[in-house]
Amino acid sequence: MKQDKWQRATAIASLLSVLAVAVGLVVTNNYNREQQNLAEQGQITDRFTKAVEQLGQPGPNKIDIRLGAIYALQRIMRDSAADQPAVVEILAAFIRVHAPARAPRPVGPDANTSPPVDIQAAVTVLGRRNATYDSSVDRLNLVGTQLHGADLTRADLADADLAYANLTQADLTSADLTGSYLRSAYLSDAFLGYVNLTGADLSGAHLGSAFLTGAHLTDAFLTGAHLTGADLTGADLSGAHLSSADLTDAHLLGAELTGADLTGANLTGANLNYANLTGARLRPEQLRCAYVTDATKLSPGVERPGADAPVNNPNCKH
Repeated sequence: MKQDKWQRATAIASLLSVLAVAVGLVVTNNYNREQQNLAEQGQITDRFTKAVEQLGQPGPNKIDIRLGAIYALQRIMRDSAADQPAVVEILAAFIRVHAPARAPRPVGPDANTSPPVDIQAAVTVLGRRNATYDSSVDRLNLVGTQLHGADLTRADLADADLAYANLTQADLTSADLTGSYLRSAYLSDAFLGYVNLTGADLSGAHLGSAFLTGAHLTDAFLTGAHLTGADLTGADLSGAHLSSADLTDAHLLGAELTGADLTGANLTGANLNYANLTGARLRPEQLRCAYVTDATKLSPGVERPGADAPVNNPNCKH
């Protein structure tokens, strides 16, 4: 009997000893992990501070230093999601300060229309970031920036504020600009093929001769936008707000304009062959100087002008 009690006591003591060791190991591991996290955070802070200092180095002879700083900040974003909002704001501020927009001006064929290398690098890094970590960033702020000729292909610029920005001749092919602000922005001659501009605000934007083939412009705001000669072949403009927009000579071949608001829009010389204007808001006289064919889908009761009206009607000269 005494032996059984002694064995039980020994077993309990052994168990308590094992538990004490286990608790000690857990506490030690947690402490070590906390120390490691603190060390890593300290390293990131040092890297962040150094990169910001290098980014502020002025002058053309320091461009390599600024480029190194930009890519160092990109690496910090990848290593620490918590630091991404700060990196995004710093790079956006760098672009705004060092590349303020200027009104577009005619340039010769040999002129350099691309942004400076460091500006292009900064906007590329922003366009390639994982936007799901932008938790504390209200909007990517690139208001009034000079991005003439910038390469923004497949960039993630959803909800970005690019109002008054100069994006003339920029390449935004397949970029995501969902819900973005592009009010009064310059996008003349820009490449916007298959870009996603769903719900974007392009009110008063300059899109003359822009390439928008296959673009997604569902519910986009294009009120008063300048789209003279723009190529919107196959674009989805269903539900788009195009009131008072200038679509003179625009190519809308096969475009989807179901339910679009075209009140007061100028469609002189616009190619509407195979376009779908079912349910679109417009007055019949707006179509008198447009190229409308039997393949153009119109709402019931809307008078179909003659296919040769833009050529033979003297009132359609422009």
